[in-house]
Amino acid sequence: MTPLKNIFLLIFLFQFLLSCEPDDICLSSVEDTPRLILGFYDINTGEIKEINNLKIQGLSNEEIYVYQTLDSIGIPLKNSENLTVYTLTKDFNENTPSSGNEDKIYFNYNYNWNYISRACGFITTYDIQDIIIENDSENWILNTEIIDTNIIDEKNIHVKIFH
Repeated sequence: MTPLKNIFLLIFLFQFLLSCEPDDICLSSVEDTPRLILGFYDINTGEIKEINNLKIQGLSNEEIYVYQTLDSIGIPLKNSENLTVYTLTKDFNENTPSSGNEDKIYFNYNYNWNYISRACGFITTYDIQDIIIENDSENWILNTEIIDTNIIDEKNIHVKIFH
C-alpha cells in the first residue's frame, strides 16, 4: 500500500471510531421487560406451597410455557394488548394430554413503553388492573391477591394465587 492510502485508511478508521455513541451499545445490566411474578400459596395457611406438575400455556398457543413443579414463576404479559390469558393446569401428565385440572386466568392491565436508548430500544412496564379466574366445576385456583400492581421489575411476587 502506498503511504497516501495508509493515511486515508487511518483517517477513515479514526472517524469510524469517533462516530460511535455511548448509547450504541446496550449493556447487559439494563433490565428487560419484567415478567409478572406469580406465587402459589396454600388457601388455609397462607404459606407458599408448591404445585405438582404445573403446565402453563398461553391461550391459543400450542407451545407450553412451562411444565414443572414450582412455588413461583415469572410469566410474560403481552406488550401491545391490555389482556393476557393463560391456562394453568396442575397435576398434568405429558403422557396423558387431557390429564390434570385446568383453570383459565385472565390478566387485565395497562402497559407503558419506556425508551431506554437507541441500542436497547424500549421496555414495557405494566399496571395490573384485575385478575379473573374463569369458573368451572372444579377450580383449583380458589382466589388471587394482587400484591403489587406496578410491574417494573422481577424482585418480588406481584400476584398471590391461592389453591
